[in-house]
Formats: sequence, C-alpha cells, structure tokens
Amino acid sequence: MEVHPAALLLLLSCFTIASYAHNVHLSTLNQSLIVTASATPGQVSKAGTDTITITWAYNPNLTVSDANYTTIEAKLCYAPVSQTGRDDRKTDDNLDLDKTCPFDITDGPYKRSNNTFIWTIPRDTPSATYFVRVYVINAKNHEIAYGQNTDASKATNLIQIDGVVSEQKDSAAWPVIGNSFGYRYAWLLMLILIL
Repeated sequence: MEVHPAALLLLLSCFTIASYAHNVHLSTLNQSLIVTASATPGQVSKAGTDTITITWAYNPNLTVSDANYTTIEAKLCYAPVSQTGRDDRKTDDNLDLDKTCPFDITDGPYKRSNNTFIWTIPRDTPSATYFVRVYVINAKNHEIAYGQNTDASKATNLIQIDGVVSEQKDSAAWPVIGNSFGYRYAWLLMLILIL
C-alpha cells in the first residue's frame, strides 16, 4: 500500500493542530468576577420558556489588575450532582478537556461593572442542575480569569432546569485520544488512508 505524501502531511498537520492546545487550567485562573443568577433555591426553570438574569462585575476588593481583560464568555455548567456517572459531562481542570460548561449563554466585550444579560433557556437544554460561570478572555483568546454564581464545591445557588431528557452521547465510534476537532479528523483521515 502506497501513502500519498500530501495525505500524510495533512494527517500530521491535524495531529499538530490538535496537540497545540492553549493548555489553560481552571485552578490557575484568578477568580476575579462576582457572578449572580436569578434562579432561587427550589425553583425549577422550564427550558424553552423561562429566563435567567445573569449579572457579573469585577470584584473591587481584589488587587489583581483587569487591564488585559478583553472579552467575556458566559456559560451554563453542569453541577456535580448532574455529572455523576456521565463521562460526557466530566470535569477536568484542563479547560481543553473540561466538559462541565458546554452551553454558551453570551459573549462580548469586557466591562468592569454593570453587566446584565437576560437569557431565555433554550428548548433543547437537558434536564439537570446547573450553575453559571463567566470566563474572562485576553487578546490571545485564552481564559485568564473567571467567576461563577456558586461556591468552590458547586453546591450553592444552583439552577434546576426541567428540559429535554438527555441520553449519554455514544462516543464509541471515535477512539478516546482527545477531545479536539483535529484528533477526530486525524482519525478519519487515517481510516481513509487505510482503506
């Protein structure tokens, strides 16, 4: 079997792109934002109809500078109670591998204070218990700080959403090497080359 040099180069470039991750760990980020969400304890929000009001601001009691804060990304994240036994929701300190916060709420330019966003819960949101995390992004598009509406153990101020019943994703078709776009396409190209 002969392998075409261009196909081999393409395959190697996919692995190179996949291995060039920005390798940011949540534990190394400053928790410099104060984040709140409007859901009250015991309230069950309905996907497709209910809204959550999210606010965030820089914590003025910190001595960390926010000079290199450029944008924010607000995300809906699974609480530990909704992650048990679910690899598709698994928490990892490396943000490239973390599956805690798969739902985008909003993004935009960073402002130090007076940030409010009213978010209508999408109809396809799975039934689960959640919290909100807001990441701060720098000019290199890397997370450099964050805040969340819950405590460090993710046990307070949680949001209960009654949505679609979620089945665990069947990822058996893809080898468990990585979670990135490049790895999946590298495997696909390798299968094509073998055939």
